[in-house]
Amino acid sequence: MKIFKISSIAILLLCSCQSSVDDINEDPNKISTVDGSAIFTGIQLADVATQMGFLNWAGGVSAGYFVGDGRLSTIQSYAYNNTDSDTPWQNIYVGVVKQAHEIRSGIEVTNKDFFFGASKVLEAHAIGTATNIFGDVPFSEAGNSDFPKPRYDGQQEVYGNLQNLLDDAILDLQASGISGGIQEDLFFDGNAANWIKAAYTLKARLYMDVRDYPNALSAAQNGISSVSETMRYDPVTPGVGGGNNFLNELLNSSTFGGDIRSEGSFLIDLIGVDASSRNNAKTDETDRFSYYYNGTDINMEGIAAADEPMNLISLEENTLIWAEALIRSGAGNFDAALNKLNEHRANLRNGEFFTISTGVYDDYVEADFTSGGVENSDGVLSKEDALLREIIEERYVTFFNQILGFNDLRRMKKDPVDLQVPVPFNQGSQHPERFLYPFSEENTNGANVPVVADIFTKTTINQ
Repeated sequence: MKIFKISSIAILLLCSCQSSVDDINEDPNKISTVDGSAIFTGIQLADVATQMGFLNWAGGVSAGYFVGDGRLSTIQSYAYNNTDSDTPWQNIYVGVVKQAHEIRSGIEVTNKDFFFGASKVLEAHAIGTATNIFGDVPFSEAGNSDFPKPRYDGQQEVYGNLQNLLDDAILDLQASGISGGIQEDLFFDGNAANWIKAAYTLKARLYMDVRDYPNALSAAQNGISSVSETMRYDPVTPGVGGGNNFLNELLNSSTFGGDIRSEGSFLIDLIGVDASSRNNAKTDETDRFSYYYNGTDINMEGIAAADEPMNLISLEENTLIWAEALIRSGAGNFDAALNKLNEHRANLRNGEFFTISTGVYDDYVEADFTSGGVENSDGVLSKEDALLREIIEERYVTFFNQILGFNDLRRMKKDPVDLQVPVPFNQGSQHPERFLYPFSEENTNGANVPVVADIFTKTTINQ
């Protein structure tokens, strides 16, 4: 039966980012023999694989989070093979989009409004990542068997359509009246209110991608407001055949184990103790460092523990979107943006995200950002820009092992150099701006696939 097939494939992807999914969902009509809600867990697992798998690792190597060795040494040298995109594309368009459309195709679905709404959030999440990474992607004809070779919609158009999709999702979820008790929902157990919060934070993320900061601010104000509302994946059966944290699986994988490391990465120095560290009189990153690293290695008992949850849409993201969108929306928002940053720092020092023992995250005050302050010691920036620089840097260190860090690095290229996180080039004088369309798509839908010269070609939103 199809539901067991997709679920087993998605679980397999937890332990092998390159697992073949060529035979997945060959006959979507078979699902009509079971309730459509049975598909939902597989969609979630495919989305987790999309967000936390190969695209994330490749983006992390490009963004200074990891150093690629062995099989990932090509990524370290900015050489990306289009075959690397095959499995992520399958996760997005077969595992998430096609199955989300199947739920909404008219088959029997218990708690229809809930599953319609939540499936739309997952679809927007997956395609949002796809369009940010690849540029123009299928949307209007995607997941529709009437279009076996779907056209590619323009990136700006896709972003607009995703906002509409999320608006529809929120209406569905509001109408559902579901507050829990849905075992197919790995993230929130059927709590529609939490799905709505996640949808608003995702809306804010997508507005940030296109630099629509006022609308990002508006969406974030309705987004995730507590750790309990964070959309995250808790490993189902850690230590048992592929149910582990993805980073743990990467480091232990027979395919990729040893092919990625932290020593020599930009991030490990940024939150370390050397002169290049971001530590100052009000910030001591000792505990975040210990959560991320064990000496010079990624911490297999911390962020890469087998049972460590993986954030997909989080409180940290929402709070930092709120702070950044405020300061970018007007100089008069300095105090409000500073308060939001301090709210995030309070969560850090209260141990909301990792254990705190000796680390320090004291509140910042205005003087810290004026000329000569701890966050503007060289006095080259206005207090507003100094605050923005700190928010940008905080986003960078927060989004370790999330695709958001790679996305941010490219979005910030439009900012003055003094505001950007100074991630060094692995080689040459350009950072990657996208990944290549998959070989499988070029082979089967080549007439519709946009021609891209290389991974240094900016997508439309970043031009």
